Amino acid sequence: MECADKKPVKENAGECVLESIEIDHMATDEKAAERRDLNQPDSKQSNYSNDVKKTVAETSQPLVGIRRRRKEFSMLRFLDGFKDGKEEEAWKATEKRFRQLAPDGKLSRDKFGACIGMKKDSTDFGGELFDVLARRRGIMGAKGITLQELRDFWEDLTKEDLDSRLRIFFDLCDKNGDGKISREEVKSVLEWSASANKLKNLEREAETFASLIMEELDPDLNGFIEIEDMETLVKAMWSSEEEKRLQSQDSKFLASSLILGRCKTPASKFLKETEEAIIANWKRIWVLILWLAINLGLFVWKFMSYRDKGVFKVMGYCVSVAKGAAETLKFNMALILFLVCRGTLTKLRSTFLNSIFPFDDHIHFHMVVAVAIAVGTFLHVIMHMACDFPKLISYPKDKFMAILGSDFDYKKPSYFDLVVSVPGITGIIMIIIMAFCFTLATPLFRRHKDKLPPLLQHLAGFNAFWYAHHLLVLCYALLIVHGYFIFLVEEWYKKTTWMYVAVPVLLYFIERLLIKFREFYLPVDVIKGVVYEGNVLALYLTKPTEFEYKKSGMYMFVKCPDISKFEWHPFSITSAPGDDYLSVHIQAVGDWTRELRNRFQKVCDPESTRRKRGIVRQETKLSLDYVPSKSSKKYPQILIKGPYGAPAQSYKNYDILLLIGLGIGATPMISILKDLLNQIKKSGSHATDAQKVPKRAYFYWVTKEQASFDWFKGVMDDVAEYDHDKIIEMHNHLSCMHEEGDVRSVLITMLQQIQKSRGEEVDVVSGSRIRTHFGRPNWEKVFAELASKHKSSEIGVFYCGTYSLVKELRGHCKNFSDSSRSTRFRFHKENF
Repeated sequence: MECADKKPVKENAGECVLESIEIDHMATDEKAAERRDLNQPDSKQSNYSNDVKKTVAETSQPLVGIRRRRKEFSMLRFLDGFKDGKEEEAWKATEKRFRQLAPDGKLSRDKFGACIGMKKDSTDFGGELFDVLARRRGIMGAKGITLQELRDFWEDLTKEDLDSRLRIFFDLCDKNGDGKISREEVKSVLEWSASANKLKNLEREAETFASLIMEELDPDLNGFIEIEDMETLVKAMWSSEEEKRLQSQDSKFLASSLILGRCKTPASKFLKETEEAIIANWKRIWVLILWLAINLGLFVWKFMSYRDKGVFKVMGYCVSVAKGAAETLKFNMALILFLVCRGTLTKLRSTFLNSIFPFDDHIHFHMVVAVAIAVGTFLHVIMHMACDFPKLISYPKDKFMAILGSDFDYKKPSYFDLVVSVPGITGIIMIIIMAFCFTLATPLFRRHKDKLPPLLQHLAGFNAFWYAHHLLVLCYALLIVHGYFIFLVEEWYKKTTWMYVAVPVLLYFIERLLIKFREFYLPVDVIKGVVYEGNVLALYLTKPTEFEYKKSGMYMFVKCPDISKFEWHPFSITSAPGDDYLSVHIQAVGDWTRELRNRFQKVCDPESTRRKRGIVRQETKLSLDYVPSKSSKKYPQILIKGPYGAPAQSYKNYDILLLIGLGIGATPMISILKDLLNQIKKSGSHATDAQKVPKRAYFYWVTKEQASFDWFKGVMDDVAEYDHDKIIEMHNHLSCMHEEGDVRSVLITMLQQIQKSRGEEVDVVSGSRIRTHFGRPNWEKVFAELASKHKSSEIGVFYCGTYSLVKELRGHCKNFSDSSRSTRFRFHKENF
């Protein structure tokens, strides 16, 4: 893209900021015409219960004729991943699959779906589609179809006009081919649509929803639906879909403008990206520089000090390197222990130090320091074992006695004497412990035990990592002994190992003692436990007055002594600081969490259901969300410790929030939403203690199972009920569903449209008052819209979920942070 402004740039010729864009007016006029078509009022369509046939008859021309010029038509789409403009490429791929699946030249019905590119879970749908297309073409498909017949089917599926697509869809619903769709046929289509989209709840309610569709599309109670009845509803859906498409094109145009209109030359682009990286990561950068400077300073200081000693004549630079590495090792052993003092770090987050230190990265910094310890240990051991010791034992005895005799009680040691000495034995044991702990902390052992040989699998997993790390207590004791009995140093005040680790060790043990104290004197009772589908257990606990939970986004550790007396597991707190109870939502993904779920499942009451307006729905709110009930002794005992700081708790630093949760990763975001809701309620009641809240919050929750919406249904309904100023904008995405416009999900979209036209508040998919979107979000579009809506703003992006999305989100934060610094996205993440 070239800059339209021809004026010379005086200050920086290498930088090209998008000031004006040359616009294709023909394309713009076409878009405007399309928008006018979509926005023209049609009184006949304001209510689907009007005379459907009369409405269609009054249409001046066929529906396809109105908008034949449109591209990227996606309504009633039959093929997965099919893109306009690449029809021939798609057909060539289909032809190749045909030759693989039909070596005898005949493609069977059960392989039709796979041949046209459908996934394995759409085999049944592919078979239904095969039957419809064969019936339309008058082909007896029992023995399969030829390549030419497949080509005919392909042309039917890829036609752009709505009339053709609508007819195929109608024939899919019309099982007996009589030109009418009965109530039973609607129910059947609903069932396979729900099955294709993994909507178990909707599949169970197919009977009820079929009645709802018949009531809407058959107002005259004829007992059947004709194609004209369905066309009106599809037309309205199509208009809505096309409007979304045009908006999406605008967003893509904006996105490309924001990205392409930044810097033109590689040098200026590199400088600008470097500047952005420094601005976004300055706290990390200066802390790493400080840490490296301290390590370098300690190494050089100790290295130079040994150059001036007599031992240098015996061992040379080997001893200087060994002692320099030992000095950094002592410092890092102290630092790494401080980084796991969660209570202390949480306290420091509340001070001014949080503005200059990246406390959110303490775990990553912990791992960096661990690598430095490994490097320091390696240098120290190699220099001693492979260099110092051989030089020492080979040095002439008379010279050795003159220089180092007093340090070894005037007895020249052998190599074996050095190894079996107190420093030697303690050093070897420490190396074994550290190697064992570091190995079990690697991702392969901690998260991917299934990839290990069977003999090693019992040493892998979180429990192995957790218990092995406690062996480091012995390592610290050995480190102090090792440092006290070292050679070449006699004065106690020069044996500085204990000085390095004393404060962190004391701090760590104080925290551990406080945790034990709270276990005995701060009891926690389980108010209620709820087991949801999707292997999720919700625990509602009493809140001790001494539990200092003041900021949403924090987490706490949970222990169930009935399962294990030593295991603690971290979980985000889903209740708000203002609530008089604590809640966590735990997904059973490991041995401990599965056992906890099973124990509560034995004593939890089943979820209650109620019938409203003919539709069975689960209760959207728990009574304890408002009035906590008395604790029950039937539940297993639960102990907690915390709360501890997390990246999400800094959300109040931003006026605009983008909250993103994948599956159970929504938990810290739910706490933030509850806190925002509490503040909204206080503001609405004119409370004097109402705190400042962000101006807008956008919450995107992406989950794979329909049952997941039950976890936080009460919060979603509260947002819809109390957020009158639209401070919170919620977007629920069900990734297991085919995208809107796909023929496998179009009937569900119809249901949503019917519910909306009737004023129904509850979404048919989520069971809440928040509408469900199909498929995953278009993150580029999301960021582009936020950058456009909130110019000159700093937007906090908070993400919790698998690591797979981190790179993409961080990239969008970087790309959409405006080069003029008017809009910036600040990325914060938590992974599980």
